[in-house]
Amino acid sequence: MTQSAHLLTSHRSGQMGEVLAAVVRLSRSIASPRSTPFGSTVLTRTQLDVLFVLAHAQDSVTPGRLAALLHVTPGAITQLVDQLREHDLVEQFASDQDGRVRLLRLTGVTRSQVEAFETLAIERSAPWFDTLTDDALTELAGLLAQVKGS
Repeated sequence: MTQSAHLLTSHRSGQMGEVLAAVVRLSRSIASPRSTPFGSTVLTRTQLDVLFVLAHAQDSVTPGRLAALLHVTPGAITQLVDQLREHDLVEQFASDQDGRVRLLRLTGVTRSQVEAFETLAIERSAPWFDTLTDDALTELAGLLAQVKGS
């Protein structure tokens, strides 16, 4: 038995299943209202993912970095960004350091809309975390950040 196969005991598999089930329930809770902060503009899940990545980025993001973070091809990012730019949700501009490098960021209005949408999602999800202390919630966030693919 290999080391990784040995680590996947029935107990560990059961624990992972519990985590995945909780994540799915939480994800459904967040997505259930089916409202978007963009009025009549209907976005795909991946387009929303782009907006949330950009909203949480410390700086502007290159399309290549965005593709890597979302595990999609650079061509897919180009299409997604073009569609988001058509709706004035994202802007693309040249880097100050290297004019060949393109950077992406949310428009000011979009940033406000995403923040409001996220605040509502957090308020709706707060009961899920009532039993956790602030320290436990910080630990949970850190543990989830360690999961590969995060």
